Amino acid sequence: MSNILETIRFEGDNNNIVHKHSIQDFNSKSQLIVGESQEAIFYKDGQALDLFGAGRHTLDTNNLPIMKRIFSSIFGGNNPFQCEVFFVNKVSVLDIPWGTDLPITLEDPKYNILVNIKSFGQMGIRVLDSRKFIIKVVGQLENYSMESVRLATKGMVKLVIKETIAKAIIESGLSVLELPARLSEISEKIKALLNVHLEQIGLVLENFFVTNISADKDDLDKLRLVKEKRMEALTDIDIESIKTIRMSQARATARETEGYSYQDERKFDILQAAAANEGVSGSIMGAGMGLGMGFGVGEEVGKVANQAFQHQNNAICPNCQSPINANSKFCSSCGQALAIKKSFCINCGAELPLGAQFCSECGTKQIKQDKTCSSCGTTVNESCKFCPTCGKSLS
Repeated sequence: MSNILETIRFEGDNNNIVHKHSIQDFNSKSQLIVGESQEAIFYKDGQALDLFGAGRHTLDTNNLPIMKRIFSSIFGGNNPFQCEVFFVNKVSVLDIPWGTDLPITLEDPKYNILVNIKSFGQMGIRVLDSRKFIIKVVGQLENYSMESVRLATKGMVKLVIKETIAKAIIESGLSVLELPARLSEISEKIKALLNVHLEQIGLVLENFFVTNISADKDDLDKLRLVKEKRMEALTDIDIESIKTIRMSQARATARETEGYSYQDERKFDILQAAAANEGVSGSIMGAGMGLGMGFGVGEEVGKVANQAFQHQNNAICPNCQSPINANSKFCSSCGQALAIKKSFCINCGAELPLGAQFCSECGTKQIKQDKTCSSCGTTVNESCKFCPTCGKSLS
């Protein structure tokens, strides 16, 4: 063997995604230089051997484990050997155009007219598995460009695109006229399906965009004409019904996106209405039993209504602090007369519910009473400024 190369580096065109080095004679002390976003693979007799990433590598027994097993006798010194070296560019190429050269013929599900659809867009692709890509796609070609990749995957891409677009139209029931609003969703579906196929040959899609889906001019004119005739035949009631349906669909989509159900939304509305009607137990109970049972939230609303009812109709005995009914004349626990149904703040004189522990106006704690009011004879505390029974000033 002659022309043994001491330094192995990429010598191809930057437009090539794969470049096979022109020299095949090396030795165990040769230097391999791999650029950023590149990989180098050694091949012998069609078999993929050792793979190297970016950096400078000396071809010795430490970094050629697979080759060492095949050439076990050549690593005793500066021995020559013959091998093919492929450089693989793994950079992402994001501006590859695609298009359906032949139209997709199908029936518009909304207007029942046969239409011919074409689609266009752009995709980004890169090599995911260098070994798999060279073995299954490149073979022994010395150079392989991204254009070659596009041509090699063209049939697969078009087949998946046609099937996905046709399925999306049929399953959704959307007219071709409405497809532009669904381009992002369709793009993601096509990308996922294409990656299943591309990964089998060592490639992966970085991005995939459908930028246009449309029928030819004659078919579009037919669709628009049918749409206009249908709109003319609609009554005001029909139009309002369509608006209501679309608003309901939009709200349903919003609920699904934000992670709550229609029942959750109604429960929130009912509880909010209950909170805004303090003290009106009848209204709250009506809301709880009517709306709550109807929308599956009776239990939650019932709790709120019950709490409001108890708050309005229950009080505390001023003598023994036992719960009592606000309409009772005597405490059922200690027999204390309950003729007075209200009290007043000991600090500011504001009217308070019977048995209140704090004033709702000034926040003063209503402490135990230990002196007598000169007006009504109620026992009050020395610090009281107003009588908690009759409200008379004690200063």
